[in-house]
Amino acid sequence: MKEKTSPETKLLREALDVQVKQNSELLGQNKHLLSELQKQGLLVGKLQSQVDQLLRLLFGKKSEKKAKSEEENNEQEVNLPEKIAPTQKAESQKQKPKRKPLPEHLVREKIKYELPESERMCQCQRLCHMIGKEITEQLEFIPARFYVKQHVRYKYACSLGCEVKIAPLPPQPINKAIAGAGLIADVLISKYQDAMPLYRQSLRFKRHDVEIPNSTLCDWVGYSADRLQPIVFALKAELLKHKKLHTDDTIVPVLAPGKTKQGRLWVYVADGSFGYKATVYDYTPTRSQRGPQAFLTGFSGYLQADAYAGYDALYQSGDVIEVGCLAHARRKFFEIAQTVKGESHAKDALIKISEIYAIEAKVRNAPHNIRYYYRKKYLKPLYRQLHRWLVKKQKMMLDKTPIQQAFNYALNHWRALQNVLAHGSLEVGRVENWRADHNDHVSSPRSSNRTCAANASGFRTKYHTFALGTSAITCAIL
Repeated sequence: MKEKTSPETKLLREALDVQVKQNSELLGQNKHLLSELQKQGLLVGKLQSQVDQLLRLLFGKKSEKKAKSEEENNEQEVNLPEKIAPTQKAESQKQKPKRKPLPEHLVREKIKYELPESERMCQCQRLCHMIGKEITEQLEFIPARFYVKQHVRYKYACSLGCEVKIAPLPPQPINKAIAGAGLIADVLISKYQDAMPLYRQSLRFKRHDVEIPNSTLCDWVGYSADRLQPIVFALKAELLKHKKLHTDDTIVPVLAPGKTKQGRLWVYVADGSFGYKATVYDYTPTRSQRGPQAFLTGFSGYLQADAYAGYDALYQSGDVIEVGCLAHARRKFFEIAQTVKGESHAKDALIKISEIYAIEAKVRNAPHNIRYYYRKKYLKPLYRQLHRWLVKKQKMMLDKTPIQQAFNYALNHWRALQNVLAHGSLEVGRVENWRADHNDHVSSPRSSNRTCAANASGFRTKYHTFALGTSAITCAIL
């Protein structure tokens, strides 16, 4: 027999059910708000990281080098092998810097200074004789000067009026131009090597009472690029024979109707490990993968580049082996470490990477076979330790955070990063600022000329000219 439920009990049960339902809804809302709060926190952290990076770019140090004291502490922490351990330098007071002697190949103009006989008399009334000489060298400079080269061609005519003959002109760099080869060479070197834009060169010429319009100088540069094109094609053919290349690209502004587009200037460098040094520039209107793929057609060997996905098609055949740059992976941790106070995984990663660089620095200038065996013995274990640490710590990272992106970048490109151990000629990271040395030439057209002409079909753009001119001049210097 069922017990009868009183009305009060029914009301209490109904109230309890309503309360349970409300509690369940509140728990759901609370869970949703916590999730939203977490998302907002991640977004705030991401935005704060971007703000910190922008502030560092605007007002902070551009260099990624550590302070000297910090580097010394890290070197003490690294257990370097005895054969490559740094020698202890004796503590000594800072010496006064010595002036470097002037180059021996410079012409010396001797100016002799001798005392007159009256001033060579000693106090004892005897004539002093020469016991030596003191040479003081002073560097001088002869300013460049213009001169006119007259090509005088004599005409010869038949006495019967049959014909007139004249000696032909020798081949000229630019037909019917007033500029000789020396002047054109100076314009090109001043523009592409010394970063002097054409309008400043025009002002410099005007000081010599020689007026050459900017448009004329621009025509000379364009025609010179056409003349240099066969040389650049030959340089490219020689470059592609090397077994190791460095490559990178930079943004260049390009004028277009009503707006400014972004073009790309690519640099391909052979550092001389497998032959002659060579540098070739290439311009493309976009950063499409077709640019490097077309340029590197026929290349087989190691390609040291960033993680740009446009190179991936080159690696699929196996003829081109990707070699990553540890400096790119390090930079992502460095940017985070600059904005984080106290201990962090980013700073721990920098310490582990600095251990790799500390050992690599000891054999950087060693022969390739010695570098290969030293790396195999001393660097390979450090790479393994770094990889295990990255895999372990990555599991603790929050999704879509800058530190997780830094870990993902290093792990996603780990095979390319460790390919540096395959040959002694490969570089762990950026060495001797090769990119800066070669891409600094871009500052000339980018900063002073600002933009180049639009990419019309069959039209030679300023950066096509730049790529040809700088390729030839850079390799001439190398």
